[in-house]
Amino acid sequence: MMMNLVRSTLRGVESATKVFNWVGYISIAVIVLVTSVDVIGRYCFNMPLLGSNEILELSMAVLGGFAMLYTTIQRGHISVDLFFVRFSRRAQLIIDIFGSLVGFGIWGIIGYQVYLLGLHSLRAGDTTGDLGLPISPFQFILALGITLYSLTLLIQSLRALMLKESGKKEEGLSI
Repeated sequence: MMMNLVRSTLRGVESATKVFNWVGYISIAVIVLVTSVDVIGRYCFNMPLLGSNEILELSMAVLGGFAMLYTTIQRGHISVDLFFVRFSRRAQLIIDIFGSLVGFGIWGIIGYQVYLLGLHSLRAGDTTGDLGLPISPFQFILALGITLYSLTLLIQSLRALMLKESGKKEEGLSI
């Protein structure tokens, strides 16, 4: 019963991640386009793109939050397993669960703090210097990405714990 709940939650997170991936792809496209226009304008016409640094910074905030989430779901983070592979399967599982739970706590706190920063920026009316773009929506997007990343770590640790208790091997979903 609990495993079915975790599986359905995982499917929901994976579906949401696909949408967030497209937001990340658009952010990458914006970064490439703005950088290209800025470089060409600066060196060919001696006219850099006004606010290019601001646009890049805001785009990177969006990209950063969702890139961490996507990479975690795909289990694509780089790890050095020089010593890890020498441990028993049970010890590896315990270390993995512990690391995911610690990551859940730390990134949960960071996500919450970014959310509070977004609230502060919203109340203060913080904007970018040249273009006057509001900063808070991008802070909220970053907080969402980080919070989903944190929850994904929790789900991964719960899934690993349930698999450990049932004695089954991991199957299917990548989270």
